[in-house]
Amino acid sequence: GKKDCGDIDIMITRPTDDGGTHAGAMHELLKYLRRADIITEDLAVPEDPYDPECVYHGLCHLPKTPGAKQRRIDFLAVPWKSKGAALIYYTGDDIFNRAMRYKAGTMGYSLNQKGLYAGVVRDVHDRTKKLNQGNIIASETEEEIFKILGVPWQEPCQRVRNI
Repeated sequence: GKKDCGDIDIMITRPTDDGGTHAGAMHELLKYLRRADIITEDLAVPEDPYDPECVYHGLCHLPKTPGAKQRRIDFLAVPWKSKGAALIYYTGDDIFNRAMRYKAGTMGYSLNQKGLYAGVVRDVHDRTKKLNQGNIIASETEEEIFKILGVPWQEPCQRVRNI
């Protein structure tokens, strides 16, 4: 992996076996970070920050630190059931992600940040258009998805190809 990077990605989720949810966590987090003068600019704000599946992009810095550099910060709220797929998607670089999606496609699956799907039917004239969403077969753990695809396990720091 890379020794350093210029941005911060933080995933927001929680187990739901107790009936709880992380809905609203994005709203509360952003409110707190703005008051603390950590977030300096909004780049893309979720339409509904109470949605348990939303994304925020912004700029942040260390407050009260003269000359502190601003950094990109992304918050990703994802359902607990999708955390494995989301971790694969957000910890790999573009080359790793394309390779994983390609591998899934060669096996008749479709992979995105929500999960690994079987039975997805696409329009023959427009491959980006799904006619059938398919059935989710794996999403909760990274290991489960790697195993189904027959890909040897790689730690997140090993998923960077663009060094």
